[in-house]
Amino acid sequence: MKIGNRIRKLRKRLGLTQKEFAECVPGKIDYTYIGKMERDQQYPSIKMLQKIGKAFSVPLSYFFENNAFLNSWKLLPTDIKDLLKDTRKQDLLRTTQTLNPRDLDLVMQIINILTQKKSLQGLQLAEPPLEYPDIEDKKKKDLTDTV
Repeated sequence: MKIGNRIRKLRKRLGLTQKEFAECVPGKIDYTYIGKMERDQQYPSIKMLQKIGKAFSVPLSYFFENNAFLNSWKLLPTDIKDLLKDTRKQDLLRTTQTLNPRDLDLVMQIINILTQKKSLQGLQLAEPPLEYPDIEDKKKKDLTDTV
């Protein structure tokens, strides 16, 4: 199978348009370039294939080997496909790869707290909030104290 066909099949399996696909690849790529690659009118460089592979967690060998890897994408749940469309979530995942296990546990605890559906009433401030009296009340009190 030609490289252009592999790029097209990858994009379609992810449910992305050429424009969405181009936006996910690092560096500024025009979506028309994706179309040209898919139609074998333009051959991508190895560097470009590496960028595409990194953006979609596909090994470089995918573009040159059999279809076994691509066929496994049928098994991916919709959530993972949606995740591939959101670059902020991709950045979060990439960042977590550099964390040590202890820090990763802390991040997971924070995420669990942020995603809780129930009220966080059990969380209270260590000190009661400061009360700021109305300035007019303070003036009245000062006047009555001096009389």
